[in-house]
Amino acid sequence: MASFLNNLFSSPYKKYNFKDEQFNKDPLAWSRPLVRHHCGEFSMAAIQANTDMEDESQVEVGIDALFVGVYDGHKGMIQQNNNSMNEIILRQVVDQMETDFNEFARNSFEQHHEVQNSFVSSGCLICIIWKGTLFVANVGDSRAILGSQKGIGKRLVVKQMVRDHSFLNPNIKQEFTELHPDYNNRSRYQSIEVKGLIETSRCIGYAYMKNAQFTKRRSFEIPLSEVVTPTFTRPLLSSQPDVYSTVLRDSDRFIIFGSGGFWKLISNEKAARVVNTSPRDRIAERLVTLALEKGAAKRGKKYRDLIKIPKSNCISGNNGNRNYGFRSAYHDDITVIVVYLDQRLNREGVTPEINSYTGYDYAVQQSEFTNFYNNANV
Repeated sequence: MASFLNNLFSSPYKKYNFKDEQFNKDPLAWSRPLVRHHCGEFSMAAIQANTDMEDESQVEVGIDALFVGVYDGHKGMIQQNNNSMNEIILRQVVDQMETDFNEFARNSFEQHHEVQNSFVSSGCLICIIWKGTLFVANVGDSRAILGSQKGIGKRLVVKQMVRDHSFLNPNIKQEFTELHPDYNNRSRYQSIEVKGLIETSRCIGYAYMKNAQFTKRRSFEIPLSEVVTPTFTRPLLSSQPDVYSTVLRDSDRFIIFGSGGFWKLISNEKAARVVNTSPRDRIAERLVTLALEKGAAKRGKKYRDLIKIPKSNCISGNNGNRNYGFRSAYHDDITVIVVYLDQRLNREGVTPEINSYTGYDYAVQQSEFTNFYNNANV
């Protein structure tokens, strides 16, 4: 395997001590301390708001590769493509996820007359560092930003690598209406938004909004809470990912991955400044804490006030007014992963352990990269 990222030097940062202990007192909080990967370190943190933790994340550490997924990833993609990686392969991976998801929903309906799987969806943000190149694909409202230091003064440069498809973005609203010029787009968009059915124009799943086979069949009864008016017979949503790749350079310092719940509260620039000027210890916790403080402040509270509020996905009434007796009124589920890009490959000559780390789980599993390396050496 080719090594990469030679001659990087660590970014300077101001001394900053993270003294806020509210995160450790929060029963809905989870974090993983710094873990070494082949060209640096990473840390993870998450906070739950809903009845079931809807965010899923995973980091796979290889000897000379790194996989990050905010959602579930397909780690067999490299070996199946002759030990190579490119943007086409990433698109194929996302397409296969979509196909499998919708096939499951179709079978559930046809064989068992179950419709609930037609209303299940998820975003998908996947990244792999492979042979010196960073590849990213995204569907939904998660986001990944690259922090670099450039020029004589080491000016911080922040780049969002792929679009997020949130309806909060004006260009996504415009894109949505342009895709359906022959429909009453405004009423259709408002129906989706007001009912709170989904917050993104692209996702994995939600087969009912993508396949006319569901809505055309009289036996397919749509729950009133899921009805979108007027009736539609062609896809409203898409699973097409935005894909990005770049060769990592000496100036690249870190990557911040976050679920939609994080980026609703913190800007790209704010998150990057915090990472660039803070010690690494507990950095993911720090970012999540900042988001929670922002969410609490919007309702005239502090983070310490949220700790006593239980998790729930309950929303009172149909007018969008949230029940402030539950955490979901102040913030969504949040996941943050910070990946540092360091000076030397396998620092101090220590090879990283080939492990799999899953969000909101303290267990450490053997990574599927193990099978990859074993098969590659046969």
